[in-house]
Amino acid sequence: MKIHIFNPENDMALANGTPGYTPPANIRTYRQANWRLPEKWASPEDIIWDGETHFDNLGIPAGQDFEIFPWGWSPAIVHQLRLAGFPPEKMPSSQWLQKLRTLSSRQTTVSIQRQLGLEAYVCHTTNEITDITHHKPQRNYILKSPWSSSGKGLMTTENANWTGWVRNILKQQGAVIVERKLDRAQDFAMEFMIDRKHNIKYLGLSMFITDEYGHYLRNIPNPQIPASLKEQVLKPTLDWYLTNLPRIAPWYHGPVGVDMLITATDKICPCIEINWRMTMGMATLLQQVPHIFPDFSLPFQ
Repeated sequence: MKIHIFNPENDMALANGTPGYTPPANIRTYRQANWRLPEKWASPEDIIWDGETHFDNLGIPAGQDFEIFPWGWSPAIVHQLRLAGFPPEKMPSSQWLQKLRTLSSRQTTVSIQRQLGLEAYVCHTTNEITDITHHKPQRNYILKSPWSSSGKGLMTTENANWTGWVRNILKQQGAVIVERKLDRAQDFAMEFMIDRKHNIKYLGLSMFITDEYGHYLRNIPNPQIPASLKEQVLKPTLDWYLTNLPRIAPWYHGPVGVDMLITATDKICPCIEINWRMTMGMATLLQQVPHIFPDFSLPFQ
């Protein structure tokens, strides 16, 4: 049995890093309105937690084993669960959560992008960024905060106000990610599950739509897969992730979604973001093929 939780504020909670994090009112409203979302892929015996009901009132039979499966783990969701009386031994330790916070940062993604031959940098001062952009003035760059969600926390060097944005992010999060801006034609993702024995399962491709600034809008159900994403073209990329994702974080078990894109010149960028949590693309796939969760039980080491 699994207890599913839809906590879409997860990335912002990780950015904040504290147990007492409170998301903005609009995110709280969104969570309250959509807390039943996991019903679309949960097994009949599973429970969907509304974020308030005390553990003793969930109706779990005595002696019944269960796993807690949130949209994503953070100190904030662990704190909420403890306040609601959930057993502490069913939740990750503070050390595990700290490793997850580091793993979920775009700074970690940069090292993976560099392995894949992509142009990406971690900068800690405005001068570092201007050195990059002035060195190659013919290129436009996209700037990213280390933690954000749904394509938020983005800026481009085409925006006249980018330096002020950078100063604010540096003050809040200590770094800014700089990537070459690509002419996107289509966003897509590869979705994976890693179990506690480090077995990795590829669930498939998901296609989604973003606005002109790269902000997530919605997924495309049952999409027509473009010819540029034929299996023989994607296979080297898929093989790379199947081999390396379990190596990048051998202590991690759970869902992983790797955002990618097709450029206007029909080339594939193999890594835009890596989400070490549930994603809307994965949710879309699980609605089509439910009940395929592997074993995610403890330990969280």
